[in-house]
Amino acid sequence: MDNLQSLKRQVEQCLLTHQPNPQETISMYQFHVDFYGHLLSWLKAQSTYPQFYFNLRDSAEKLCAIGKVRSFSEVFSANQFVQQSGFTLIGGLTFDGASCFYLPRLLFQQQQNRLTLSVFIDNQVAFSEEKAAIAPLLDNLARYMAFDDIHSNRLQLIDQAHNQAAWCNMVQSALQALQHTELNKVVLANASDFQCIPALNAKDFLRESELVNTHCYHFLFAQDAERCFVGSSPECLYQRQDNHLITEALAGTAFVHHDTQQNQQQADWLLHDSKNQYENWLVVEGICQNLKHYAQNIDVSPLSIKQLRQVQHLYRQIFVELAPHIGDDRCLQAIHPTAAISGLPQQIAIDFIQKTEKFDRTWYAGTLGFISPQRAEFCVTIRSAIIEHNKIRVFAGAGIVEGSDPLLEWQEIERKAMGLISLLQSTTTQ
Repeated sequence: MDNLQSLKRQVEQCLLTHQPNPQETISMYQFHVDFYGHLLSWLKAQSTYPQFYFNLRDSAEKLCAIGKVRSFSEVFSANQFVQQSGFTLIGGLTFDGASCFYLPRLLFQQQQNRLTLSVFIDNQVAFSEEKAAIAPLLDNLARYMAFDDIHSNRLQLIDQAHNQAAWCNMVQSALQALQHTELNKVVLANASDFQCIPALNAKDFLRESELVNTHCYHFLFAQDAERCFVGSSPECLYQRQDNHLITEALAGTAFVHHDTQQNQQQADWLLHDSKNQYENWLVVEGICQNLKHYAQNIDVSPLSIKQLRQVQHLYRQIFVELAPHIGDDRCLQAIHPTAAISGLPQQIAIDFIQKTEKFDRTWYAGTLGFISPQRAEFCVTIRSAIIEHNKIRVFAGAGIVEGSDPLLEWQEIERKAMGLISLLQSTTTQ
């Protein structure tokens, strides 16, 4: 970690020579070093909040940030700030669309073994105050902590928003609504609360998930030291490079088996099952309808399979050429929440969810990522959990369409939740 010591000295020297520019509301300094450590290990040693970590699914890029200089509770103002300043904002939207974007104090961006640190200084605040705010971050800048083994941790189920009987009743209510209302699909979810002995460190938990839940986004967002939202999501909300946007429909599920032949049979069944094909196409249709007003061209890829550790899904990519001057604010509002996590028609599905589910989703089935002028990328925050002291709340959901079987849907959400629960070797029930 000698290079982190080098970074610390460079930042300290920068602060000694910094002269606030009255024409710049915020100053940014960037530093580049080779780095062979793990940013989660660095984040584990930090005591400044908020904390953010984002490991991209389709590249070797990672973002990690601590502290906050500016925050935005509206996605429009966040996008406007990005376009005017040229800086990168991190954050996202909760399931119900509440916006939380911010400019961090320190932002690390890692590509392979090359690390870039951006330090932001608010020139609208007295520089003495800014130095005092940055000082504790510098004290810890070269620190890191080794990961602890979590396999000896034990989980005990203490509560569920819906037990199996309640879940089946909820799905039956959804099936009736599908027959008698305009509802075509609704995605219902469950929350399971576990006690963890000993208490679980979120960074250790997420590192273990990175090792086994491959081909996923891995994310961590903690606004304070009390609660931490973590997850390993297979689903991209969208990637944007200039005016080229890629999004996807990930809906329709089958189990993954250790037996290769059984696994292939499940994949073949999934590709040809009319119920799952219909569920996936509803997601495609919803995204295309919502984006058509902002797009010059939209193309949809053929149906394929995306295989994960516990389950496999039907998968289509959607390629969009955005019209001129369409910003990430409009893209986020048009795409989120997709029919893969809410249903169709969108507002009717959301109303049904809020009336039926017995818990607040908050960041579950929301979206997290980053916005910059040239590019943006967001994941859908499924396969996720909230870690709070010695308790962990694990979320899982399933799309309900005509033909859904309540008991099979229960088995599906239990299997999805196992993607995180199984990271701890010894799990007991209530």
